[in-house]
Amino acid sequence: MSTTEINKIEFEDEKTLDKKEIEAEEKEVMLKAEKEAIDDFAELRAEAEGPVKAALSGDVTEQGREVKPKYIPIGAIKMPGFFTKSSEKSKDEEEIQKETDICKTDETSKPKDEHKEQQKTKRSIFNIRYPNFFKKRSPSTAEATLASMETLDDKMDTSNDGLENVKLEPMDPEDGKVATKLPLKERIRQKKFIIDDIVVCIVALLVAMSVIIGSLIGACVGPPVERPLRLGRYITASTGCGPVEGILDEGVYKFYSIPYAVPPIKEKRFTYAQPLNNLSLCWNETYQCHVPGPLCVQFLENGTITGEEDCLTLDIMTPHVRYDSPLPVVVLIGANTLAGGISPAQPSALYARTEEVIFVRPNFRLGSFGFLSLNILSKSKYPHTSGNYALSDLLAALRWIHLNINHFGGDPEMVTLLGHRAGATLTAALTTVSGAHKLYTRVWLSSPSVIFPGEVLEQSQKNNEQFRQMSKCNDADCLRRVSKEELLALTPDTWFGNNFETLPRTDEIQRSWLVLDGEMLRIHAYESWLDQKTAKQSGKVKVFKPMVFTTTLHSGHSVTLKNKHVKWTPEIVEKIVNDSVIGEKNLTAAVFTHFNKTYEGLVELISSVRTLCPLVSLARLRLSVPLYVVRGARRGAEGSPGLADVNADVKAILGTFDSEMPEQRRFMAVIQHLFYHYVGHGKLSGPEPGLVAIGQDLLPQPSLPACDLLIREDIVPRYAHVD
Repeated sequence: MSTTEINKIEFEDEKTLDKKEIEAEEKEVMLKAEKEAIDDFAELRAEAEGPVKAALSGDVTEQGREVKPKYIPIGAIKMPGFFTKSSEKSKDEEEIQKETDICKTDETSKPKDEHKEQQKTKRSIFNIRYPNFFKKRSPSTAEATLASMETLDDKMDTSNDGLENVKLEPMDPEDGKVATKLPLKERIRQKKFIIDDIVVCIVALLVAMSVIIGSLIGACVGPPVERPLRLGRYITASTGCGPVEGILDEGVYKFYSIPYAVPPIKEKRFTYAQPLNNLSLCWNETYQCHVPGPLCVQFLENGTITGEEDCLTLDIMTPHVRYDSPLPVVVLIGANTLAGGISPAQPSALYARTEEVIFVRPNFRLGSFGFLSLNILSKSKYPHTSGNYALSDLLAALRWIHLNINHFGGDPEMVTLLGHRAGATLTAALTTVSGAHKLYTRVWLSSPSVIFPGEVLEQSQKNNEQFRQMSKCNDADCLRRVSKEELLALTPDTWFGNNFETLPRTDEIQRSWLVLDGEMLRIHAYESWLDQKTAKQSGKVKVFKPMVFTTTLHSGHSVTLKNKHVKWTPEIVEKIVNDSVIGEKNLTAAVFTHFNKTYEGLVELISSVRTLCPLVSLARLRLSVPLYVVRGARRGAEGSPGLADVNADVKAILGTFDSEMPEQRRFMAVIQHLFYHYVGHGKLSGPEPGLVAIGQDLLPQPSLPACDLLIREDIVPRYAHVD
C-alpha cells in the first residue's frame, strides 16, 4: 500500500470521527429545540381543542421508555457540508409529511378566522417569514404554504439517528361535539351552529310570520277606509232604519232628506216627535237621498207659504264616508223667525271639504204646527201639556245624529250646535231640556233672543183662544182634520210681528212662540244656565257645556228699513228716537252722546236695544261666557263704513259672505279661524275673553258705555227681540 493511500485512509477515519461528533452535537441541540417547540405547540393545540391530539406533548411510551417524537420544524436550519443530497425522502420525512397532511386537513376544516390564528401561532413559534409570493395562494396550492425539507438546499440524513417519529392519532369522533360546549354568542362568532340552533331559528321565524299574517288579516277584516261608489258618483251609508244612498257632488258626499222621525201628520199632528224605532216605519230597500226634499210648512218673510207637513228629515254633507278618523259635526239650526223664514245657515261643500267637518241641517216644524198651545190639545194627552213641538223635533234629530252619524264619518262625541237668529233661540232653549246634554258637545249662538219663553202654559193657552174660536173646533181630533192651508189662514197677523228693525214703543205687542209647558221647558234658559254654572263651581254636577254668544253691530239693518227714506237726515233720526220708549223716558239727548244722528247711528241704537246689550247683560254679567261682536268688514261706496247685518257672521263662517275686497277676506279669515278652532278643539284660540270685537282682527272691548246706560234705565233687556 502506498503512502498516499495510507494517508487518505487516515484522513477519512479522522474526518468520519469529526463528522460523527459534530452530528451528535447538532442532533442534541436540535432535539432540545424541537422538544421545546413541540411542547409549546401541543399546549396551544390543547387550548384550542383542535382535532390533533396531545400526542405532540411527549407522553407516548414504547417498550417501557419515553420516546421523544422526531419532528423537524418547518424551515429547519440549513447545514451545508454535513448532509448529502438525496432525491428520495427518508422514512422520517415521510412521517413528517403525513403529520403535515393531517394538520392541513384539520386546518382546512376550521373557520377561516381560526385558521389564520393558528397560522399566526405557528409562525410565532418557529419564527418563520414567508416570502411575498407565498402571501396569496389559491386553495389548490394551499399546501405550498407549509414548507418541507425539500425547500432546503441540503436535506438531513436521519436514517441513522435511531429516533422514531410519533404518528398522530386519528380524530376522536367525540371531538365533533365541541361546538355544543361553546356559548351561543361564540358559536355565532365562529359560525359553528348545531341542530338546536337551526330549530330555534325556524320556530322563531314561523312565529314572526304568524304575527304578521294575523295583523294583516285583522286590518283587512275591519271597515274600509272609504266606501266604494256606485257608477262613480253614488255612495251608500247605513242608518238604524236601513241603508241610504247619497251623491258625490262638489267634492263631498251629500245626503238629502233622510227621515229621522215619524211624519207628524194626521193623528201625529200637534204631538211630540217620535223616533223611527219600529221596523214598520222603515224601508226595505236602499233609500234614495239624491235631491233636496221639501221644507216644513212656514210663512216666508214676504208673506208667501211654502213647505209640507211631512218634513222631519235632515241633510248631511260630509267629505268622507268612513269609520276611521271620525270628523267633528256641526248641526245647523237656523230660522229667521219662529213663524218661518229661510236662514242662511245652510251646509257648505267648500268648508266641509277644506275644514274637514260634517254639516247636518235638520228640518223642524214652525209656526202653529211647531208651537201651538191650546187647552183642547193639552187635554188630549197625559201629562196635560201642549206646545214646543219644534223642540221635540230637534231633540229627536240630535238623538238620530248621536246614533247614526258615525256611519257618515262623524264623531258623535264632537257635536257643535250652531244656532242662528230664531234657530239660536231654539238652541238656547234646547240646552235646558232634560236628556239633551249628552247629545251635543258645545254651542255657538248667533243673535239669539234672551227672552226665551216668556209665558207659562195657562197664560199661553188663554192668549191662543182666538185661534180655537176661529177654527170652530172643540177637541184635538177636529184640529187634526183641518187642512194645512186652513190652519195657516187661521193664524193672526199679530203672531208674525218682527221687532228686529224697530225701536221699542210702549204699545208694541210681543208674541212668544215658546212656552213654559212644564215638560219640555220648565224655567227660563238663562236661569237654567246660571244654576248649572253654580252647581259646576261647587263641584256637584258638570253639565254646563261650552257656550259662545255672537251678534253683529248692525243687526237692525235691513233693505226695507234703509229704503224708507231716500236720504236720512239728523232730523229724521232724532224724530224716530223721540217717538220710541227712549223719548218717553227723556233719554234722547243721553243716547245721542253714544250714537250719531245718521242711519248708521240709528241702526246701531236699534241693534243695541234689541240684541247686543241684552246679550252683554246675559253673557258678561250673568254667565261669564265669551261674546263676540262683528263690526263692519268694508267701507261703503261713499266712504262710509260698511254695515254688518244680522247674517254677516254666519255667512262669513259658511263662506257665503261677499268677499271681493281684502278687508272682507281678512274678516272672513278671522271669524272662520275662531269658529272652526272652537269646533275642532272645544275651546277658542287663545284665552277666552269676555267681550271682543271682530273686524280685521280681534279687539278686546273692556266696556260698552251705551249698554251700561240702557241697562241702567231698564230698557235692556226688557225690550229685547223675542225670536
